Amino acid sequence: MSQLNRTNVRLLRRNNMKITFLFLVLAVTQIHAQEMLRIPASNSEIIEGRLTIPSTGFTGKIVIDVPGTGPNTYDNFRKIGRSTTFRYHDYFADEFGRRGIAYFSYSTRYTLPDTTPPYFDKVDKEKFQHYTPSEKVSDLEDIIGYLRTDKRLASARFILLGWSEGAIIASLAAERKRVAIDALFLAGTPSDDVYTTILWQHSGASSMINYRKFFDTNNDGVIQQSEYANADPRAIARVGGRKFEELDMNRDSVLTTDDFRLMLQPRLKAILGAIERRDDEWIWNSFFRIGAQWIDEHRALEPNKIRILKLELPVFLFHGVADANCPVEGVLDMHRRAQEMNKQNIHVFTFPAHDHSLEFISWVVRRSMPDGLKTLFDQADTL
Repeated sequence: MSQLNRTNVRLLRRNNMKITFLFLVLAVTQIHAQEMLRIPASNSEIIEGRLTIPSTGFTGKIVIDVPGTGPNTYDNFRKIGRSTTFRYHDYFADEFGRRGIAYFSYSTRYTLPDTTPPYFDKVDKEKFQHYTPSEKVSDLEDIIGYLRTDKRLASARFILLGWSEGAIIASLAAERKRVAIDALFLAGTPSDDVYTTILWQHSGASSMINYRKFFDTNNDGVIQQSEYANADPRAIARVGGRKFEELDMNRDSVLTTDDFRLMLQPRLKAILGAIERRDDEWIWNSFFRIGAQWIDEHRALEPNKIRILKLELPVFLFHGVADANCPVEGVLDMHRRAQEMNKQNIHVFTFPAHDHSLEFISWVVRRSMPDGLKTLFDQADTL
């Protein structure tokens, strides 16, 4: 993403800022033209994104993907194992396009697609570390405003698809009402602020979600030593090949949340210490590709579980019961409270054995769409 001065931005605005790449993407039943857009944002920055509009059968709806935490690109190229590669956004653009729905994905500020694994992006780290939630909301508003100037989309219904942090950014944009948004599709939604979510992820509860799906064969909420010993060796290999005794931190002969809480205490202490001293370099290299300023601003935000319940536009929440990033209990509590408040605009869908991504990787590997994602696409169809 090139950095443009104000003069260049004005010139590009006069030229509509649209660069159409002459290539086509073959979908299941249709061919959809893709267009690369360069959209002016605040501070003379440019947001680079990819627009796919069905060549035939356009239903007058567009889904805008709102990126999750960290740097993202408009295609999010990834690699699994030694040979399997995929472009995350191709799956969504293709499926929505097959259903007659336009799709737009974009790169976060200071981020370019690249060929270097594992992230396949090139990031201006110094700038990205200070990229805040408020700037992300502003960028999203600029994107929506720009897309609405496209005659093909002028009367379209705009749906924001926000995953993880994207669910927070999308709900903030809806709350501000500076641009017209017709519906929110939120998946893997954090119900609390980011700081509280980090604490939960290191409380042991998140680890138990991951371990129970491999070892809790009787589904009683704990892992017996016999369950671990009799597990598929491939499952043990997936958790680092550790012996049961290494995991049983409190020596009570079962694995529970408390064992993983004790195990994660040193790491949580290191993360909180880095946040406190605003050590962006440590956070970036040893925790996640973010900065302390990002965490500080998120921590000050009203939790999603309050904001979402105040919204009046249609909100669809999709969440895996086995989500180890954001607990499903928060979404279930929102659902209960929405029913008590008689909020007819909030629709909640949960899926057993689905993870934070609604089992997206199984779609890539098995070439079969998981139930959670199918439900998400079907709801967009009927909106």
